Amino acid sequence: MYSYHDRVSYSRIDKDGLLGVSNTVDALQDCCLFHSEDVGHSALLLREKHRAWLVNSWHVVFKRRPKMGEKFTVHTWPYQFKGIFGSRNFLMESPDGEVLAYADSKWFYFDSEKGSPARIDDSEKEAYPTEPPYDMDYSSRKIPCPEGLTLKEKIDVCQNYLDTNNHVNNGQYVRLAVNVLPIDYEVSEFRAEFRLAAKMGDTLYVRTCKKDDYFYVVFTDAEEKPYFISEFKNGGVL
Repeated sequence: MYSYHDRVSYSRIDKDGLLGVSNTVDALQDCCLFHSEDVGHSALLLREKHRAWLVNSWHVVFKRRPKMGEKFTVHTWPYQFKGIFGSRNFLMESPDGEVLAYADSKWFYFDSEKGSPARIDDSEKEAYPTEPPYDMDYSSRKIPCPEGLTLKEKIDVCQNYLDTNNHVNNGQYVRLAVNVLPIDYEVSEFRAEFRLAAKMGDTLYVRTCKKDDYFYVVFTDAEEKPYFISEFKNGGVL
């Protein structure tokens, strides 16, 4: 297990003074990347080998989002490598051990030179010893694209949405999706599937719909082919 300590800063809180939904996902992603840095397999070193880990899906459960100034710890560990995929859990806790959030994620190993997935190098597997998966409900990494979507807006991909892979970073998708949630929509659970990497110059068509306790935000191209599908559950968590 890899851990790092953090504190909620003013730049990451929402209007209620709590760590934002997308900022929580950012904190989990940061923990994963710090893990890679500290075992000598950083994203920048992988880029030199024309390799990258790209996220395929997120499933995050929010128990309580910490407030401004509150300290917290994020833990992460991989629990499975299979084919091109790696599976990784996350746990966010308060200093006294209260569970604030937990998550499952699926990643795939990518050959940036060929532009296609690749089998995971043995050195990658050796760098990340697996541990038992977290005790949570595990859902499919795939989210069916809902029907009845309404076009809300179009977003042109600009330079500051990109990461070192020259794709829109997964955290940016989440932030943009949160921006179109209904006002005061209290997210208790979040799932996302990343289907197509958006690049500089692409246009994201933001489409939404509500079904029961779930709110869907889908980014597509002009032909309605999804880049990103997200599902937010309204559960009254704060």
